Parts: sequence; structure tokens; C-alpha cells
Amino acid sequence: MKKCRFTLKSVKNVCLAVVAAMTIAVAPTAQAQQKATSEKAVNSEYRDIIMEHLTKDIQSRQKTMQKKAEAMLQNLPNDEKLYDESFMTIKAYIAPGVTEEGKPEVNFVYEISYNCKHLEGTEDDYPMGSYDYNESNSCRAICNLTKTLLESECKDLFAKDREVTIQIHSTTDATNITHLDYGGEFGDFKYCPVTYNNEVIRISVNEEEGINNNAQLAYIRAHSMKNFLENNISVLRNTDNHYEFITKCLPEVGSQYRRSSVVITVHSPFDKTIVEMNEKLINDEYVDYNIPSSEPNSNSSTFVLIISDEDYPTPVPPVPFAENDGNILQRYCVKALGIPERHVKVLHNATKRDILVEGVDWLKDITVAVKGEANIIIYYAGHGLTDAAYNPYLLPSGFNTSKISQFSNKKKGGPVCYSERPLSKGDLKNLLAESISLDSLCYYFNRVSYNSMTFIFDASFNGVQRSGEPLFNIKMDNVKMRGLRIRGNIVVFNAADFNKTAYAYNDQHHGFLTYFILKELKRTKGDITFKDLYTNVEKMLSYESSLQNKLQEPTMIIGGKRKDTWDDLKFIK
Repeated sequence: MKKCRFTLKSVKNVCLAVVAAMTIAVAPTAQAQQKATSEKAVNSEYRDIIMEHLTKDIQSRQKTMQKKAEAMLQNLPNDEKLYDESFMTIKAYIAPGVTEEGKPEVNFVYEISYNCKHLEGTEDDYPMGSYDYNESNSCRAICNLTKTLLESECKDLFAKDREVTIQIHSTTDATNITHLDYGGEFGDFKYCPVTYNNEVIRISVNEEEGINNNAQLAYIRAHSMKNFLENNISVLRNTDNHYEFITKCLPEVGSQYRRSSVVITVHSPFDKTIVEMNEKLINDEYVDYNIPSSEPNSNSSTFVLIISDEDYPTPVPPVPFAENDGNILQRYCVKALGIPERHVKVLHNATKRDILVEGVDWLKDITVAVKGEANIIIYYAGHGLTDAAYNPYLLPSGFNTSKISQFSNKKKGGPVCYSERPLSKGDLKNLLAESISLDSLCYYFNRVSYNSMTFIFDASFNGVQRSGEPLFNIKMDNVKMRGLRIRGNIVVFNAADFNKTAYAYNDQHHGFLTYFILKELKRTKGDITFKDLYTNVEKMLSYESSLQNKLQEPTMIIGGKRKDTWDDLKFIK
């Protein structure tokens, strides 16, 4: 298995001044005026929030890029595979900058480079004297990863005519170059500026005279990568691109000193987002902020288990914003609903054992300790699936992917575990064995007493991700979907029917269902009946998701013992 290292820089504090200069003045509403003594105070608060929001956005993209990169590297053809101890380092972050006019800007930066341990005998880098990126496995991987990651995860940042600075770093080793043939593939160059060994020099190269020194060789290697980037990456075709070449001749000899890397800076891609966020914050449209307060510990008979499974083992992709879903819901439980903090357990990236032992058993023990005087809430955000008969299952994080032969036997490289060929019966059986059926989850509480139990499932069960991309290909039996049948004192809020997709609300960094439930809890300070909650959420969620061209209709499932009494239930007891 290839080893990859990915990092994300924290930039909240260093960018405050930049965002302050870019904040757009919007006429405050009466509500906004009441919340702050001056426009200056409001904007000061918003600067922190905007940077937090932008950072969360890049973190989410980072996780998805990480998974796609890992899967691509694992599925490279044999003649392109990188050394087992290789590190493809990808960084994605926000950075402050200054325009040519001297105005501050907030930029997005993408960096990718290669390194490895135990270098003896490796063949990932340029052969001696070569300059075509295709002759270096590491440079080829850098180029192909950059194409896939930018086109799939960062496309919206590369608007038409947006300024983009592309730095290509290229090195040679200390091997003395006297003459190499140059085929002229990238054109002839005359007195072109380049940074070489930390000094700006002028480089000339042409087909007739060839390559006669290391400075020329490093320069042509950089142009080979430039040729790939500008001819193969669609997001760079309509932007205003400026290339910079940073080259060096290192004092050592060896293939590991013949490498290239890329740094791409997108200038001011967040301007529109900052304007929109400023207005939405004034209108209080974000559920993550200004959470209402109730009397602390006033809801002492309620116990909550929050499961937010965002990260999964390769090649299964992450679930965007699942961790944020769980964190913000926990804050609402404690602050808005008055549930004691010790009564709310959050399991991030929970395994099957975590859910059953740390979660279900914890709740069962509590019901015994309080003699059944418990109101239980179980929330789940993560991947779901169904068996061939449409019976729904939760897919915990950290499951054993080695038991799914299709994951390891993929012929073609790809960013996710999806294959056009359906999972075999054996693979599906093993996958379900790693999962938790919703029937079983309800059954676990059949032998304990409680006042009420509420499930909230913000997950897709139809083999599709929150992003709308396919996840699993399961061949369904020719049977009618029966859904979930519950006999007990249980109410289920489900993000969508079990054969439909539950999407992410990207602008809000939440699943759709979670966002609109939190929005109603915020609006009503938690004092809302289940009937009104579902009615309002269903109306708003269906409307907003349809506007985004991904219609999602939430459902409710009522247990047999709750059919006539669920309407007036509330989270606040």
C-alpha cells in the first residue's frame, strides 16, 4: 500500500485583516442592528466567522482530495507505480496576498510534491539527462493527480478570467551536462527569465543548439510540466494564467535530485462567497452561529448518541461535512435544548464496535439506571447502504476493506470504490457483515424501557454519496422496497427514502436534513413539536434541494406504539 502525506495550513488569524478590507457593506436589518451596537462591531464578528467558514470548506475539500489521491496512487498501472515508501504531499490552504494595485486579497493555494524514503534502487524520478515529465513516474503522478483533483474538487474556484499563478519547481542533480539533444517539443526560448539557484537569470534554448547545461535542462523539465498543465487541465483553459519557473541544480548526484513540483495560486476566488456570507450573516442564515440558549441542564431526562462518520478507509470516499454535522448538533443539544453535556456522547469516525459498545450499550445501561425514565435520541451521519432486498444498513467507519475483493482487484484506477460491475454476492455479504442493519439497531432496545426514542438518519442508503456520485453498485432483487418497519415507541427522521439520495448542502457545510432541522431548532429555540418540525423541514428541504437540481424529500417513520401520539412530541421535555 502506498503511503501518502497530506497537510492543511491554518490561516484564520493571518487573514483577518485581508477579509476586513474585503467585507462588503450591506444595509443591516432591524434584527442585525439589535445584535450589535455598531456596524463596525458586527463586521468584526463576521470576519472571524467568514474565515472559519472558508477554512472548513477547504478542510472538507482536502479530505476528499486525500481519498481520491490515495485511491489513484494505489490503482496506478504496474509500470507507473511509485515506490512503496513514497510520499505524495498535497497541501490546500488559504493565504493572504496583495494585488498589483496594492489591495489585499484572500487566495487559494494548491501545492503538490513528491518525496520518498530508502532511495537506493528507486526509479520514480527522471532518468539521467531526460526532460519529458512522462519519463518520470513521480512527475507523471503529480500531473495526473493535479488534473483530477482540481477538476473534481476545485472547479468552482477557477472562474473565467480569474488570475492564476502557477509556479513549477524543477531540479537537476550535479551531473555535468555537456550536450543533450532537444526535440523542440515545447518551442524555442530566447532570453526568458527564470529563477535558477535563487537568482533571476535569462535562459535560451533551441532545437539546433540543444541543451548544454543544467540550467537549461531544469528549465525544459519545467516547460514539459507546463505543457501538460495548460493542455490537459480544463479549469486552466479560461483563466488568466501566469507561469513562474523556480529551478535549481543541487550539489548532490542521484535520481532523487531530479524532481519537479507545482504550486498553483488562485487569486481572490472567495470574493463572491465573502459578499454572500456577509449578507447571510446579517440575515442570520447560518445555523452554526448564534445558537439560542435555554436553561442549562433543564432537559435532564434526555440522552443523546451522535455518530458522525466522515472518514472511511481507502477506497471508500469521505462523507462531506459529517463531522461538522455532529459537532454542531452537539452544541444545539447542550445549549438550545438544555441537555446536560454529560448526557450527549459524540462518536466521530466510529467503528461497528464503537457504535454497539460505546454507544448502544451506554444508552441501554442508562435506561436501566434511570428506571426507564429516559428520552433517547440517536443521530447518524455517514454512509449507508441496503442489501439486495432494500433492507437499510449503516456503514461504520474503519471497517475491514480487505474482506471486499472488488476493492483490491480493480483493474482501472479510480477515486472511489464504485465499479460498473455490481458487488458479488460474497462481497455484499462481507460488506453487510461489517455494517449495522437499522432493524437490528431498533431491536437492541426491545428489552429495555424508555419514554421515547428518536432516530435521525442523515445518510444515503441507495449506493450514492452525498455528492451525488456513485458509491456502491448493488444488484437489487426484483422485490418491492418494504422500508423500515418499527413496532416500538420510536420516531425516525430520515433524510430520504431508502432508494433515494440524501445530499450535502455545500454552502452551509451540512447534510440537507441536518441543516434544516437545526434551522428550525434555532428559529423556535427548540420549542417545536415533531409534527411541525417535520412539516417545516420537509417543505424547506424539498424546495431548496430542488433549486440546487438535487431534489431530496425527507421521510418520517412512526413506530406502532407511537402512531397516535407522535404529533406533540418535542425534543425539549
